[in-house]
Amino acid sequence: MTDPTIPPAVIKAAKRGFIRTASQSLATSFGTGISVGALATLVNHGQPDWWTIGAGAAVFILTPLINGAQSYFSILGKGIPEDYQPPQ
Repeated sequence: MTDPTIPPAVIKAAKRGFIRTASQSLATSFGTGISVGALATLVNHGQPDWWTIGAGAAVFILTPLINGAQSYFSILGKGIPEDYQPPQ
């Protein structure tokens, strides 16, 4: 058996980075999604603007996934960050 291109420890750290970053991004997205919906209703004099609400929902869903993927591929490319290094 040959050595894998990306060591298993790096893949595990990349998955951990994805989960951590996506979770943090999701936590910050809660406020943004609610604000977009409230703003859309206010601008339309009480009539909801479904396009704006849909765009806010898309941002709410896609932003954490994009940020998590960025973290994942960054760790795959650069290696395990110091924060994820096992204690020695």
